[in-house]
Amino acid sequence: MEHQLTTNAIPGKRTGVREELLVVAIAVSVTIAASVNLIVLSLVLAALVLFLASIRFKPLLLVVIFLLPFTLYLNWDFPVKDLGTLVRLCLFAGMLISHLIYKESIRKWLFSGRLTWAILGYLFIATLSVTMFNRLTLDAARELMRLASYVCFYYAIAGWIKTEEEFLALFKTLMASTIMVALFGFYQFLIGDYSALYNALYPTQDELLKVPPWSGRITSFLSHYNALAGYLNLVIPFCIGFALRSRDQLLRNLARCCLVFACVGLMLTKSRGGLLACAAILVLSAYFFSPSRKVGIQRVAIASLCAVLMALLAGLVFQRLAQIDDYTTVSRLAVWAGAAHVFTGSPWTGMGFGNLRSFMGGLVGLPEGWVGDAHNLYLELLAETGILGFLAFAFLIVTSLRLALAQRRLFQQDLDKVIGFAVFAAICGVLVHGAVDYIFHTTPQATALFFMVLGILKANDVRRQSAA
Repeated sequence: MEHQLTTNAIPGKRTGVREELLVVAIAVSVTIAASVNLIVLSLVLAALVLFLASIRFKPLLLVVIFLLPFTLYLNWDFPVKDLGTLVRLCLFAGMLISHLIYKESIRKWLFSGRLTWAILGYLFIATLSVTMFNRLTLDAARELMRLASYVCFYYAIAGWIKTEEEFLALFKTLMASTIMVALFGFYQFLIGDYSALYNALYPTQDELLKVPPWSGRITSFLSHYNALAGYLNLVIPFCIGFALRSRDQLLRNLARCCLVFACVGLMLTKSRGGLLACAAILVLSAYFFSPSRKVGIQRVAIASLCAVLMALLAGLVFQRLAQIDDYTTVSRLAVWAGAAHVFTGSPWTGMGFGNLRSFMGGLVGLPEGWVGDAHNLYLELLAETGILGFLAFAFLIVTSLRLALAQRRLFQQDLDKVIGFAVFAAICGVLVHGAVDYIFHTTPQATALFFMVLGILKANDVRRQSAA
């Protein structure tokens, strides 16, 4: 029998005085820990997430989603390097405890569906690339632990969200959070600096991608402007879908507001790859929401023309978007050649998941202490995990796209159609942006959001199967 998870705590059990007092006690502990040490605070917050997840405290997941753009880097020599990774791992552990206590099927949760197996397959290949075929460095261990936390987040979303009301609450929270992200980006643009808050979030660390001095490109709460572009492009398809098809007035208004703010924020990142990906998303939306194929082709032509005109206008406003400077051309060609060289040295298994960034700096002559990636999703996959990892990731993408299309075509509810379109368009945006950039290692927030999108797709598939 399915447990109803629409209350504030454990299904079938109302939160009592003891639970409320315990939450208050933990909140006091968090306050005390914050005044002691960041590490202590992180551990207390992780324990809080573990406990609340074990009782399925409904607001917890919404809080985690709202705070997804934030991350704190922990100054210790352990594979778990940021607070977000720790939270996602504890969220999964808490849900596992909950399944054990209330005798829900763990096997069905962890191993059902082709999408889940595709994700596990990619995780398996990535793990083999650094444990069996290459040396496990600290950088690789950290990236592998992050990847495991993203998979845990996928499981948390897929197992927690079960009803239409919970889906709508999730999307409202995501829209509100993204509006906050855009507003902080606007603040950076107005003051002409990354801001003191950004500097506090991202102190100089050798594992972080060093951002050049302020040049008018906003980052908001994320570590890099290209990463912000990738993050916004994962949200924009949901904004388009719910702005056009949502019956919930609040969600429709939030989606419209978020769409405008996100598009303006995307423009202020001045990310050419991000803007190209957004154009692809807009063209897809013109086709998907057309009443017929003929009208869809016409709208695609119009959308493509509008995208070209907007690109010309953006080039007039921002010089960077009007041309590709010599430095960008030479540096991109250099890192692409470097990644290709690494791939040819170990074509089947690569140099190990997460190992390329620390190696790339010396390969292409970056200043000491700087790290870099391949600036290309496909070359990064080939260089780090070889042909095996590339094929595993390709299988994951194809499986996701097919499931998204199936949900949009087979189900008639607006929620199904919006989720099917949004997931399909979001993944296509990642693939387009990936031709000139790689954001999965540099920004855990964007990668966590990507796996959350996959979790939404899985959760909706489970919901439809339960309703059938």
